[in-house]
Amino acid sequence: MTPDGIPITHAVCAGHMSDKQTVPDIVKRLKEDFAVEQCVFVGDRGMVTDATRALMAEAGFPSMVGFHQRGRLVSDALLEPLADVNAYHELKDHLRYLEVPAASVDDIEQAEGVRYILCYNPAKACQDAAFRESALEAAEAGLKALAESLATPKRGRKPTDKGVMLQVADRLTRQGVEAFVQVDDQDGILTYRRDEDALNKEALRDGKFLIRTHTDWSAADVVPSYQTLMGIERAFHQIKDFRDVGPVYHWNEQRVRGHLVVCVLAYLFEQAMPVLYRRQWARDTAAAESLACLEERTQGLAELESRWYTGEAIVRELRRWNAVRATC
Repeated sequence: MTPDGIPITHAVCAGHMSDKQTVPDIVKRLKEDFAVEQCVFVGDRGMVTDATRALMAEAGFPSMVGFHQRGRLVSDALLEPLADVNAYHELKDHLRYLEVPAASVDDIEQAEGVRYILCYNPAKACQDAAFRESALEAAEAGLKALAESLATPKRGRKPTDKGVMLQVADRLTRQGVEAFVQVDDQDGILTYRRDEDALNKEALRDGKFLIRTHTDWSAADVVPSYQTLMGIERAFHQIKDFRDVGPVYHWNEQRVRGHLVVCVLAYLFEQAMPVLYRRQWARDTAAAESLACLEERTQGLAELESRWYTGEAIVRELRRWNAVRATC
């Protein structure tokens, strides 16, 4: 992709190939087919190994690697002192970031020149909290039904304590909330409550991720660049909804490749709108800053700030538009 976020090429790999195996061929292709001299590799932890790091260093490509909220590097020791997100710097799309000292990150792969940037996405934080609350409510409904069943005498064999706890574990692990609920079973009476301390700790992770980079870019430039990866993942996750197709199943290699071309073109279409908008917004900002009158300049810049749109916001806005033909 270009620095603007416009895709220029893509590759289709064999289904059994792991992510880390895809990097060498892509680096070679960038060098040989596109004669790329400067490129920043953006990826997630699973794509980076010692071999790929050495390969990118040889090619002269710095990297940005993301570690998401439950990774070892995003530890309680890192998050607890940085719980106040108001102290983070804010970008135009409301994403916040804070460069943290390397010594505060538990990374066994630390090397000279490596920097760490802790990021906070408020929209993702709301999604994380809502998902956890929904899972807790579903688990509690299951525990309530189990408690009522145990409280109602039944003929036959009485359930053992071990059998009851196995049922409890099944309901909690099914929703992924076993760390957040404390359960007690005494004399056939099942009680449960939320572990508020564990929930408060987990809430510190909502919307957080860590970027490790070898670039000399400012943190304000690193974060939007890493966002392009998140944008691609989001777009390809939603691509079938975006194109109103699917699920589509292919068993022929040519059709698989054709379907992916359609996905890339759809992503190009979606990405082109915010890129063109940002370019026009930058031109309008430059024009406003050149106004001689202080009052007009201030008013013009304030108006531009109020109508800054992200790509998703543009798509949402366009969905509200309708064309209606009226005849008399």
